[in-house]
Parts: sequence; C-alpha cells; structure tokens
Amino acid sequence: MVRLMRLPALAAALTLIAAAVFSDVRAQTPSQQPAASGHPVVLELYTSQGCSACPRANRLVAQFARDPNVVALTFPVGYWDYLGWTDTFAQPQFASRQRDYARKLQFHGAFTPQLILDGARQMSPDDWDEVRSAVNEERARPPREGEPRVTITRSESGRVRVNISGEAVRAMPADIWLLSYEPGPLVVWVQRGDNANRTVLHYNLVSAISRVGQWSGAPLWFERTRCSPQCAVLVQEQNGGPILAAAMTRRETR
Repeated sequence: MVRLMRLPALAAALTLIAAAVFSDVRAQTPSQQPAASGHPVVLELYTSQGCSACPRANRLVAQFARDPNVVALTFPVGYWDYLGWTDTFAQPQFASRQRDYARKLQFHGAFTPQLILDGARQMSPDDWDEVRSAVNEERARPPREGEPRVTITRSESGRVRVNISGEAVRAMPADIWLLSYEPGPLVVWVQRGDNANRTVLHYNLVSAISRVGQWSGAPLWFERTRCSPQCAVLVQEQNGGPILAAAMTRRETR
C-alpha cells in the first residue's frame, strides 16, 4: 500500500522536509531574467520512483518551478516498475511522449532521469550547471519568425481561457496540448525497489495531458471548463517536435 506523507502521523515530518527543500531551492534558483525568446523555456523531466538517480533530478525541477521564464513539468514513467516498486503517478501516455522524443531526436532509447528542453534537445540532469547554462542559452535566443505567443487565464470558477497569437501560415499544423499539474511538493514514501525506505518528492507533477486542437498560424482562442489544480499549454510540432509556445498558471507564492 502506498503511504503518502499526508497522513496525520507524518505531517510534522513533511513540514520539515518541505521547508528544508524550499530553503535550498530559494538559495539556488537561477536568476529570473526577462525572456528574450517568444515563449518561456519548457523543461520536461521524465522520472520514476523506482530510479535511484531520480530524486535528485526532481529537486532540480523544484528550482526551475520558481522561475517565471521556465515552464518546468514532471512526467513520471513506469518502465522501472519491474524492480519491485510500482510508480504511483506514472501513466502510459507519458512514456509514449518520451518515446516520441526518442524517435524525433534520435537518441538510443528512453531513460530516467531525462530532461527534454523545448522539445528540441535532450540532456541528463546530472550536471545542474550544464542544465542551467542550456536553459539560459535557450532563453536568450531571439524569437523565431512567426513564433506564436500563448496566454492562459483561469476564472474563479476554474474555467480556462487560452489565447494563441500568430500570423505565420504553416504547411503543417502544430498540436495544442492542455495539461493539468500539481505544483507540490507531493511526497511518497517508497517501500521497495532501488529507493526502498526513501521519500521521493515531486514538483509540477503532470496528472493529465490531452491534445485539444491544432494551430495553423492564425490567432485563435478556446475555453475549457477546468484543469486542476494548475494548467499548462504547449503549442508543439507534431510527433515530439520542437515546442513553439507555452504558458502555465501558477500558484501564488507567499
């Protein structure tokens, strides 16, 4: 049975863990410079509770989650479940998305932890300085011709409105993805496998992703009843291609 650290007996421990992590995050968060590109940098982490190197990579997402110029998202995958622990958040469509990147970017197989930067570059999160440099490099590039922009707003009732601006006629339409994510930290006590008896923290954890339309270059907008607790939108070339635009709602910080 999965034991989430929301149980009353563990509440005090969770508070201490979260406070310590966010204190470390505040000390190391990258400088929040204005984005030069037409959209925030999108950083996707593919992770697993059964992967011994993944808890550290999850903490890297916690840093970028505080940066308004980065859309940082965590996608749990379950292909390490055979080691003895079934990932509590993994979904088949997340592993399928990672496989699309493997085909498009031509790297040999999927692995964890793995970062995908703007749908156009894959890298290991082992070297945090290298990741920061790559994010800053992508953030500093000038906007590409015809690059769209996305805004996403949510009413008090939870209804979501998305606006996509752009004037470039595209021969191949781009997919529009709507995601629900939980900012976290969500904490799971792993009882078996490579991370047995360890707590694993998750940040900006994607809980649902759906393709809601296509963008062909003209401005458009759409509404949805809700996505919860927070929402993100990606405009992306098809089959794991580069991400053209992105936006996300964010929880207010105190």
